[in-house]
Amino acid sequence: MRSMFSLLARKALRMAACLLGVTLLIFLLMRAIPGNPWANYATQQRFVFGGLPDTSYQRELIRRYGLDQPEWRQFTRYVFGDFDADGTFFCGAVCGNLGPSIQFRGPSVQRILFDAPEDHGFLDSRFGYTLRIVLFGTLAAIGLGVPLGILTATRPRSTFSRAISFALAGLASVPNFILGLIVILILGLWLKITTVIPNWNRPGDWIAPVLVLAAVPMATIARVTHATLANILGEDYVRTARAKGLTRWRVMLRHVLRPSLAPILTLLGPLSLEMLTASQIVEGLYGFPGFGQSFFTAVLTLDYPMILGVAVVYATAILGVNLLVGVLCELVDPRLRVARQTGVTR
Repeated sequence: MRSMFSLLARKALRMAACLLGVTLLIFLLMRAIPGNPWANYATQQRFVFGGLPDTSYQRELIRRYGLDQPEWRQFTRYVFGDFDADGTFFCGAVCGNLGPSIQFRGPSVQRILFDAPEDHGFLDSRFGYTLRIVLFGTLAAIGLGVPLGILTATRPRSTFSRAISFALAGLASVPNFILGLIVILILGLWLKITTVIPNWNRPGDWIAPVLVLAAVPMATIARVTHATLANILGEDYVRTARAKGLTRWRVMLRHVLRPSLAPILTLLGPLSLEMLTASQIVEGLYGFPGFGQSFFTAVLTLDYPMILGVAVVYATAILGVNLLVGVLCELVDPRLRVARQTGVTR
């Protein structure tokens, strides 16, 4: 138990260092873009708050959002906090304060992303919608990918297995935006299962974006499951179990599936990154009310706090999933825990 706590502490420190590095990188990339929130890349004025701001108004906005400070202070101000003009200290991103959004006229970024409309729960917020579609996509990818991997591994030379492998390879090579259009044509226009203009209060309209989001990860999970089971099925203890007279499916359930879960769980970390990134494309394609669209509009309008806030939320979610996956892998496969302890002892 003590070793598990030390492992979590080390991973938490690495997670904090990664978050700081991601925030610094995004901050420097934003400052490298020509222009500012009130002037586009050609230094022509933007429409801000419904009009073109004059020079004095721009100066006031720049002072209000702290953009007149040196860049190093803008970064520390965002991450750790600073003092207001009246001397009051405010905490930064380390306390969950992601700053005021420029394009939304001052409301905090965390309020825009995490607050739901009145008389609605957290799952109806922008982050809640993205969280739900990524969760449903993960469940669909695992629920379809693992059985397909098992089928192709148990019958490696059959025509059915080869057909599935060929179809998965083709599916993994299709970009999300093209696959999304194909799914709209099939489910919306031909089969009439979903509507072309979706209503997100209807569960059926979630089928198309979830399938598009889960398609490539499902193919990846199926291939990894197939490769893992193919290796485990050749182990001596599996041959011994079969020699004892156990049926094929009993051997699979009791002796093969559990050790094969560790590679699949390890794969969920990179797949979560892939799904979170792909969710922005899916949200834009289907008009999904998640917070991926907020990132696109923030980049176009150079809403610095919104860009940093969404990047921090994405990075935190990805690192949190990786931490959870690492702990689950050790719980599922004790050999990993023994190997780590042996390495520490050495």
